[in-house]
Amino acid sequence: MKNLKEIRSSTFTGRKAVLVAFKEKSESETEEVVKELEFLSSTLYLRVIKEFIYSHNIIHPATYIGKGRLEEIKIYTDREKADFLIFGNELTPVQQRNIEDFLKIRVIDRTELILHIFGEHAKSREGKIQVELAQLSYILPRLTGYGISLSRIGGGLGTKGPGEMKLEVYRRRIKERMHRLKKEIEEIEKHREIIRMSRKRKNLPVVSAIGYTNVGKTSIINKMSSSELYVANKLFSTLDPATRGVYLGENRICLMTDTVGLLHNIPHHMIEAFKSTLEEVTFADLILCVYDISSPNMERQHNTIIDVLKLLSCEDKPKIDVYNKIDLLNQEELNILKNRYPDAVFISAYKGECLDILKERIKEVLYGNPVIA
Repeated sequence: MKNLKEIRSSTFTGRKAVLVAFKEKSESETEEVVKELEFLSSTLYLRVIKEFIYSHNIIHPATYIGKGRLEEIKIYTDREKADFLIFGNELTPVQQRNIEDFLKIRVIDRTELILHIFGEHAKSREGKIQVELAQLSYILPRLTGYGISLSRIGGGLGTKGPGEMKLEVYRRRIKERMHRLKKEIEEIEKHREIIRMSRKRKNLPVVSAIGYTNVGKTSIINKMSSSELYVANKLFSTLDPATRGVYLGENRICLMTDTVGLLHNIPHHMIEAFKSTLEEVTFADLILCVYDISSPNMERQHNTIIDVLKLLSCEDKPKIDVYNKIDLLNQEELNILKNRYPDAVFISAYKGECLDILKERIKEVLYGNPVIA
C-alpha cells in the first residue's frame, strides 16, 4: 500500500491544473478567493496554468455550471492537455461525476483539495487519526449513486479497491472505522486532560493562538519561546497542537499553544474532525487572534475566527488581536491600521519586531501587570 506522500508525488507534483473560481461581492474578495485556491493547489505542487472566474448565476443541479462554460473549459483543457480541474466550491458527487465525464479529466473540489493537503501534512498519530476521520466523513455521503473509489482521497487509508466489496459493506466498514477513530480520539483527549490537570497544579496560565492558516502563529510561538516548531510557507503546515513555555519577564511564565489553521468556509465535518485540536482553545486563559496584516481582506479572517470561537463557546474569553507581518507594509499603511485597531498589537514574527510589546500585553492580561510604554 502506498503511503500518502508517494500518492501525492505520483498524482499531483508538476501536473497541470485549471482552476474554476467564482466572483465575490467585491474585486478584492474575488482576488483573495482566487489567490487562496492557487495557494491550495501549489501546496500540493500542482502547476496552475489557467484560472476561469465566473459570476454566480443559477447553480445547475447536474453540473453546477452551465454547458457553455463547460465547453469553454473543455476546449482549453483539451488543447493544453490539463490533468486536473480544481473547482473552487464544493460539488455534489453527481456534479463531480458529470463534469469528469464531460471533460475527461480528474475533477477535485475545494473540500477534497484541502483533505489531500491534510493527508500530506499529518505527522503525529492524532493528526493522522483526525485527517482520516475527516476524509471518511467526506467519502461516506458520496458512496450512494457514485461508486466513488476510496483511493480518490488517499490509498493511505488502508482500504481495498471498490471492486472487492459491495457498496453496503463499504458503507458499514466506513462507519465502523469512523467509530473506532472517534474512540481513539476520546483516549487522546483523556491523556490531554491529565496534562491539563498537571499544568493547573503548577499554576501555569495557557495562551492559545488561533487564526487563518499561514498567518504566522507557529513563527510567533517559535520566536517567543526560542523553539523550532516546523514552519513552512504552505497552507495547513500545522495540524498537530504544540505547546511551548514562554518567559514573559519578572519571573512570569505562560504556556503558549498552537492550533490548526483556519480557512473561510471550511465544511462543518472538517471542523468536527479537528474539534479535539481546536478545543485546546476552550481551556486557554487567553486567546491570541492572529491576523495576516498584508492580506487584502482581513475582514474575512476576522469573521472566520469569530465563527469558530462561537462554535467552541469561547467568544467571551479574554482575547488579544495580533496583526503579524508588519514588515510587508510601508509606514503609512501601518499607521492607518494602527489608528483603525488601537487595541491590537502589531508585530513581525519574521523579523522579531515588537514581540516584547506582545509579551507585555500577555503579562498584563494574565497577571495584571501594567503595560510598559
